[in-house]
This record gives sequence, C-alpha cells and structure tokens, in this order.
Amino acid sequence: MMRLLSAVVMLVLAVAMVVGPAAAADRSVGEKIDDAKITTAVKTKLTTDRVKNLVDVSVETNDGVVRLTGKVPTAEDKFEAERIARRTNGVREVRNELRVESSPSASPKTSTK
Repeated sequence: MMRLLSAVVMLVLAVAMVVGPAAAADRSVGEKIDDAKITTAVKTKLTTDRVKNLVDVSVETNDGVVRLTGKVPTAEDKFEAERIARRTNGVREVRNELRVESSPSASPKTSTK
C-alpha cells in the first residue's frame, strides 16, 4: 500500500511540475504542491475506503477546490465520494460531477424460473 501511495504522489508531483507552469502561471509552486497533496489524499481515501465502487472517480484540485468526475454505481456512492473529499485537509470546496451508472454486474441477479 505504501508503494502505491508513493508512486501516486510521485506521479502527481511530476505532472504538476510539467503541466503546471503552462496551465497556471500565476500560481506559486507551493500552491501547486498543496493541490497535488489534496488530490493524492482524496484519491487514496477513495481507493482504500470502498475499492470496488469508487475506483472510477477522477480527482482534480485547483486552489483547494476539488472536482470529482467519472462514474459510480449508486447515488449513495456519489454522496460518499463527496463526503470523503470534503473531509480531506485543505479542501475548500467540492464540485461533484459524478454520474450514477449502474453496471449489469452491480445489479442483483433475478431468477427467471
């Protein structure tokens, strides 16, 4: 688990350093790193809380505002993802743009006998 977390942190920091200057030249390196830490923390919490339901959630952070996109199987999962993001240190606001899309494997199977 620590290897995964370390890899995610390194990836996020590398992307922030390469893409960051072009995307937001008016932001300091410290602000970009803070956003990368928030993004990493939210992603880690989402994948360790309920792996099967929240792994298709993308997280972006800009100035402490977290944007959740992707799909989840239930409205409860959408609410849970937002709750997890809001409880993460440094988050000022959450924009929950998740779509609820039930997959065939997520719905209970019924007998046709």
